[in-house]
Amino acid sequence: MTRLALALPGFRRSRADLETLTHDSVPDSPEWQWRDALSPLLALLAALLWLLGLHPVLPTQLGSLGLITALSPVLLASYPVLVAAVVLELVRRRPRPRVLACVTTLGVVLVYGLQPATEQTARLTVSWLHTGFARYIAENGHALQGYDARFSWPGFFSLIAFLTKASGQPDASPLLQWAPTFFAGAAVLGMRALAAAVFGNGRAGWLATWIFLLAEWTEQDYLSPQAAGYLIMLAALALTVRYLVRPGLAHSVRSRPGGRLPPANLPRERLAVHGLILIFALALAPTHQLTPFVLAGLLLVMALTRRLWPGWLPWLVLVPALVWFSLGAKDFWQGQLHMVIGDVGHVTSSVDQGITGRFTGDAGRTAILVVRVALTGAVGALALGGWWVRHRRGLHSLPLVALAAAPLAMAVLQSYGGEVFVRCYLFALPFAALLAAGGLDAALGVRAAPGALATTTRVTHRFPQAGPVVVGLVLTLLGVATITARGGGDAYLSYTRSDVATVAEAYRLARPGQTISGLSADATPLGFDKIGVVSQTSIEDTCPRYIQVTDCVLETAPDYLVVIPSQDNYGQIYYGLRAGWTDRLVADLVHSGKYRVTFDEGGSRLLARTGGGGGR
Repeated sequence: MTRLALALPGFRRSRADLETLTHDSVPDSPEWQWRDALSPLLALLAALLWLLGLHPVLPTQLGSLGLITALSPVLLASYPVLVAAVVLELVRRRPRPRVLACVTTLGVVLVYGLQPATEQTARLTVSWLHTGFARYIAENGHALQGYDARFSWPGFFSLIAFLTKASGQPDASPLLQWAPTFFAGAAVLGMRALAAAVFGNGRAGWLATWIFLLAEWTEQDYLSPQAAGYLIMLAALALTVRYLVRPGLAHSVRSRPGGRLPPANLPRERLAVHGLILIFALALAPTHQLTPFVLAGLLLVMALTRRLWPGWLPWLVLVPALVWFSLGAKDFWQGQLHMVIGDVGHVTSSVDQGITGRFTGDAGRTAILVVRVALTGAVGALALGGWWVRHRRGLHSLPLVALAAAPLAMAVLQSYGGEVFVRCYLFALPFAALLAAGGLDAALGVRAAPGALATTTRVTHRFPQAGPVVVGLVLTLLGVATITARGGGDAYLSYTRSDVATVAEAYRLARPGQTISGLSADATPLGFDKIGVVSQTSIEDTCPRYIQVTDCVLETAPDYLVVIPSQDNYGQIYYGLRAGWTDRLVADLVHSGKYRVTFDEGGSRLLARTGGGGGR
């Protein structure tokens, strides 16, 4: 009836209108209406399962496998359902960008909003410390020189200080808990822009976006200069590939007598992009010590593979970073130049600190580390498979391969405090995801061209049924592995409100020059106040493996000692101590008469030194 009505003289419709209606609409066909609604309905079901399965999680409920053991089966079921929604939308003849955008936004919430939604406060000691850095700048108007190397790159902390002061808040702690969701979501948006610049608006670009979303396990998206710098880097790369690269990163170079062609856009657009990249470079230089050099290196790879127009663009990024490092960060490298250049060429040192040195702790922690390594290897294997598929089709992807491999050069230059391979993976992930998308796109099968007739579409759209199942299984495994890896340390990296209240009480009582200590720097939310006013230390620094820990505490004699359940978990997981070892420590210290409990809430305790120390 629809086709007959369109054929009548009163219906002046074009052939394109007819094809669009027969392909996607067919309002009188219940079958097509159901298929149209299937992806959104599955996404809605995933959201409902996730919400129904949510429940509060405390560090005392977790073991060395972390958060994954405390999640309900109902919540875990939401992830394969969500992936099914994505895959079913992608195998449509015309995937709907709005539906995919909504499902991708939901994916960000379900993956990166899991810990903020289940845990009481923000995780990671370093995120609380960054709040303290920003608070110091807000209160004093400048960075504290000689206190911490990160103060030599105060750009991000200054921005947070400005925002908190303008909003009337004492510090940025209200931002901490959901900062990972925001930064991860913005990074996924940046990845989507980069994928669209490389592949266009087709299916491969969405697959690359989802690989990135489901495989970013590094946890560098907390409130940090690294997270902000990563967003700026992705934005710069997306603009560069969109406006300053020709031919595309996924295309072969055809030589011509006159050399390379400029990108097919207006000169004023290219000029505007150059201006934006200069602004990004100026913002990155005082913000993070590593990201601007990585961005410059990636742009250099594009230039060397004859894609970038013009070839001098890497210097536009590199010069501001070098100037800041030489002048603005002078306090960092003066007298410590060996920290900067001492590891150059020592790949063994990077491997020892970044891989083998991390395999410490009990079997559960080792399992989490194996998951992270396996996840990294899986993304690498998918990227290799995608390259092979494209190569078989005559689509050479040398620039993408070079860009994915280039961050590994960091391991030759610096161990980066044992985190170099984490950073290598983080910077390589966007390009590895682009390569991997080629293989998964091929696995989904061949679709008809958008302008094909309906009868032809039904023939060419028949794809092997195993393809979407395999893609769905791969994406689901990536997602579950990432959730496992990201929550693997939550037994000691997550905190309760009582833990934060205990530290806040220590800040309230401590006088200038006194010392506040935690048993572990990684398992105590220290640092969000009184930077440079009181000394904030870790007992673990002077008492390795907590051998004779009571004697260590009495010898170092901090004015205040914070003891919380996360520290007990830390000792069990890393050093094999018995459960309740912190309770015995507190009892021994009180029994010695040198300390007394001055605050106790929810198992979190603050001990004050007696006899002329804290609490008097």
